[in-house]
Amino acid sequence: MIVKLALRNLLRNRWRSVLTAGGVALAVAMMIWTVSFLDGWMGAMVRGTTALESLQVKIERADYVEEPRIDRAFELTEGLVESLERDPEVSAISARARLFGLLGDERRSRVAQVIGVNAVREAGATPIEEAIVQGRWLSAQDRAQGPGEVVLGETLARQLETGVGAELVVFLEAADGSLGNDVFEVVGVVHTGTSTVDRQAAYVHLERAQYLGALEGRVHEVAVGARDLSAAPALAQRLEPVVARALPEEVMAVRPWQKVLPSVAELVELSGGSNAVMYLIIYLVASLGIMNTQRMSALERRREFGVLMAIGVSPRRLFWVVMVETVVLGVLGAVFGVVIGTAVSLYHARAGIDLSVFSAQTSFSYMGVSFSERIYTVVGAGTVLEPPLVMILVSLLCGLWPATQSARVEIAPAISGRS
Repeated sequence: MIVKLALRNLLRNRWRSVLTAGGVALAVAMMIWTVSFLDGWMGAMVRGTTALESLQVKIERADYVEEPRIDRAFELTEGLVESLERDPEVSAISARARLFGLLGDERRSRVAQVIGVNAVREAGATPIEEAIVQGRWLSAQDRAQGPGEVVLGETLARQLETGVGAELVVFLEAADGSLGNDVFEVVGVVHTGTSTVDRQAAYVHLERAQYLGALEGRVHEVAVGARDLSAAPALAQRLEPVVARALPEEVMAVRPWQKVLPSVAELVELSGGSNAVMYLIIYLVASLGIMNTQRMSALERRREFGVLMAIGVSPRRLFWVVMVETVVLGVLGAVFGVVIGTAVSLYHARAGIDLSVFSAQTSFSYMGVSFSERIYTVVGAGTVLEPPLVMILVSLLCGLWPATQSARVEIAPAISGRS
């Protein structure tokens, strides 16, 4: 009886019921799409900031973290690499030597960061090879004779007014205090969109960098790629004992990207807090619509409620009639909202959101990271399920007041129209 009365009352005012359920559906769809868009945005920013420099976990000497000096390097053993690769969450590993020195020719020079890498591992761990705009990436093996190969950041190459085929000289202070120098041929130029890389980076083969800096086979860092960005802290925690066993004589720091890039981690956390305020506003607007509809419906039916109570319907049944109406509106709106919001979000997950619609620029930079003109949404189970569940709960809460007022109707005044 309760369900039958509730459905009859909803169908009696079809337009009002449709508009209320439509408002709920719109709120749920907006929540699903907004959350998926923000997850995609933040994910793109985190991937952009970690893709080249730190990846998701960085392994260094603890004193190098405090003060990055050339002599604070550690030995990279095959056993350490194999132990790291055994973890199923590790997607890639790249060891690097970082040297700072003067790079240039007889006409001009600039301070540059010479990054020694294993060309194959670095290309597999990062999108550096895809960022080549002139020439090519480093060859798999260093040259046995003659100048070494170097790939320059685009801004650095422009400042040096050099290009593919030019020869440059590097001068720097080596780890043993001597003056290291070498000649390199520019084989490529990269545009990564990361300002520090484009402005300072000069990639060379790892063995060449180790010889130039008198590192004797040592490296300054090992960057580890994680399959799941959010699982980086747990991965770093698992790798700590592995590194400690492989390098018992060194005090090592194994840090996830959240500690390597605290400003980005704080921005992600701040974004979550600000998004919560926006979600609250959307839920509040939707809840006011439901409450207003049910309150008006209850006021219009006071005489009907009085008659029902006069023929023996208990106040408890009237309470549940109004509550069922509210829940039906909330559930129908939530279901349609899930369908619409999920469909739109999945479409944008495949096709992306064209940001050029909002701006004439086809790309832009944020926090030193370049974004393309498209942002792809990220749709997860939590993204789809949380908004409708919260909205149904909100509907229940919004129905309490109208339902309570309806159950307290006084029979005689209600029937006579005096209340």
